[in-house]
Amino acid sequence: MKTLVVYYSRPDENYGVGEIEIGNTELLAKEIIKQTGADEFKIEPTQPYPKEYMDCVNQATEELKNQACPAYSGDIDLKDYDTIYLGYPIWWGDLPMVCYTFLEKHDLTGKIIIPFNTHEGSGNSGTYAKLREKFPTATFKGDGFAMTGHEARTPDGIAKLNTWLKTL
Repeated sequence: MKTLVVYYSRPDENYGVGEIEIGNTELLAKEIIKQTGADEFKIEPTQPYPKEYMDCVNQATEELKNQACPAYSGDIDLKDYDTIYLGYPIWWGDLPMVCYTFLEKHDLTGKIIIPFNTHEGSGNSGTYAKLREKFPTATFKGDGFAMTGHEARTPDGIAKLNTWLKTL
């Protein structure tokens, strides 16, 4: 069986780090791939979120309020994967709705899910518990890993991620 890193990450204008070309969560995802040899699937919304931070906030807030299911491009068959690292930013106390679109489309029964996320002060916002409750047929390994976006952009942040990976 194989390991997969599935993640959503947003570049452009980000709170706490300014204008970026590579999203904070993607930096962590790429390091996990490097350290584990996992395959990669990046969730790409078919309609990208706005580049400006406040415009993105407004759209994401509406999606959360309406429990929207934004579409994403491409897909991956999870049948050959037993372990899935799941990465996402915290957006207003939750996963971006496009992540739920992906998760709800796939059967996670028997999959080992290892969540990780970036944030700017809210930790995991209870999302690890929420994922366990929403997807009870999956097995969640460990306590997850949460890191601020600005720390994910530093060598110390990557070192902390690697220390966490060794505990798994």
